[in-house]
Amino acid sequence: MPDRNIWLFTAAALVVVMLFFNRKVRLWAVLKEQIKVFKNAKKQRISLWDCLCFLVFPWVFSYICVYQLDFVIEEELAQLLTTVFSIVFTVLFGFAAVMVSKIDSTHKTEKQVAEETFVSIVSANLMSLIAAILSIVLTQTKSEIIVKISSVVLLGSSFIIILLLLLITKRTFFLYVDNKD
Repeated sequence: MPDRNIWLFTAAALVVVMLFFNRKVRLWAVLKEQIKVFKNAKKQRISLWDCLCFLVFPWVFSYICVYQLDFVIEEELAQLLTTVFSIVFTVLFGFAAVMVSKIDSTHKTEKQVAEETFVSIVSANLMSLIAAILSIVLTQTKSEIIVKISSVVLLGSSFIIILLLLLITKRTFFLYVDNKD
């Protein structure tokens, strides 16, 4: 069984290399753009609070849930999450296409909000895709350490996706209210 864990970690490392270090995929570019969305409009600086809420706290919370509270994602929940993330991915993909048309706005604030919303949609979409794949992996593995690590990543991703969906909803509402006047 230890050989299997080594191969699982090797496979995971290869996936990370393919996703973050391949020039054609460039997930780092999406991550950098998403961090720019966390800029405080008044101070024109990246908001430490937003970075903590969107990038740090979900991972700490998921670590606490899995390693301190002994909550691991079991196969039935992983199957349900696969379905949920697939639906979220599909809906966001369609929504991204609609948002592209809003980016052409002549109103500076509306254009900025639309661009930032589009970046958040793409980020949530990519995280949903990765979470769906991770959910499938969770249904196929029996290694306790892989299940725990996958549970942390899946829970952390889930909370980040939820936060991004709330951000997207708020920004979309802003665009609606701004156009209503």
